[in-house]
Amino acid sequence: MRMGLLPGAVLLAGAIGFLGGATCLGGTREGDLSPPPVPADLRPVLGADDVIEIRVFNEPELSGEFRVGSDGDVRLPLADAVKVAGFSPDQAAEKIVAAYNAKVLRDAQVTVFVKQFNSRKLFVLGQVRKPGPYPFDARMTVIGAIAGAGGTTSTADANRTSLTRESDEGKKRYNILVDDIHRGISPDVPLMPGDIIFVPESGL
Repeated sequence: MRMGLLPGAVLLAGAIGFLGGATCLGGTREGDLSPPPVPADLRPVLGADDVIEIRVFNEPELSGEFRVGSDGDVRLPLADAVKVAGFSPDQAAEKIVAAYNAKVLRDAQVTVFVKQFNSRKLFVLGQVRKPGPYPFDARMTVIGAIAGAGGTTSTADANRTSLTRESDEGKKRYNILVDDIHRGISPDVPLMPGDIIFVPESGL
């Protein structure tokens, strides 16, 4: 079922609100240089509003792009809705195979590709050329995310960049030495879904 994308402005407003809250909570830590490592089992799982491409071998009328509904289901042609939220693309393909084999096909062959990870975003704000929400990719780092946002502006103070991350203990803020990462002095930082990168203006 094809539907329109959520307005980017709503997502950006939510991110700004999240960032503002993080700076005034008691659990926020300022100035930490080393965010905790990203969990090794952080695998790409589907969620509401993600757009996936389903390819059913030799069945072009059943193939196409579909959006995961707010209930976590994807609605398939000639078959029941299938719950895919919380599952990896390969796991979702197995569930779709079962749905088609139960209804209209025999030994269906299905592959699932993620076109848009709308349920998994991070935010790059402040003194970057294209601030806003961006789809999360498991390979993303601070430097990659800033580059994807067009790089820093001429007035940015990159070595005062902050990373705000939700944890079991609440929202925490970490100082990221972006200039030092570029010079090879400090290591780059892997990102997680929901992370907020904020590049301040020089002199603030």
